Amino acid sequence: MKKNVVGRMLAGALAAGVAAVVAGAGASSAAAPSYAYKCWGTSKDHCNVALQAPKGWKFTQIDRFEAKFSHGSNDMLRVDGIYAKVSPKAQVARKTAALKKVPGLKILSQSHGVALSTVPWNAKKVVYYDVKYTYRDGARGQRVVTTRYADTLDGGNRAYLELTVGGRLQDQATLDQVLTKATQTVTLVG
Repeated sequence: MKKNVVGRMLAGALAAGVAAVVAGAGASSAAAPSYAYKCWGTSKDHCNVALQAPKGWKFTQIDRFEAKFSHGSNDMLRVDGIYAKVSPKAQVARKTAALKKVPGLKILSQSHGVALSTVPWNAKKVVYYDVKYTYRDGARGQRVVTTRYADTLDGGNRAYLELTVGGRLQDQATLDQVLTKATQTVTLVG
């Protein structure tokens, strides 16, 4: 029942337009993309996940709760509703342990923070933990990746979402902006 109400609220907000929220994304430039809402799910009238992603980035739905946005072969944003039963901090520890097997891996940082959500029915604050790292991809060279585990509903107790940005080292500032926007605007509906 609650899922349907939230789904209708999201559909109504999208239908009415989210111009005020999108207007806050700033002017379009090469360094600062403009954004638009994208939602995906299991049927035409129901979103399971929604967020603001860079305009012009190719959208690929992987499954009901996971999608990827790509900008050529260089930059990407991946969003996955993981609904983990552990905290974002615990998820980062798991991810970091799993990364140890990646050839050429260098962990740059592990951090945490709080972002203000722009989604009215989410908690006002999104609690998140990150791991930022580099590795060498044979075809594309050195890559920088940030994987963020976020709690949009429960004050940091559960990692509901995994948000990952990756790309070239020279695109790190843009990738950080994309991750910030995704964190502030992502919502799970079903």
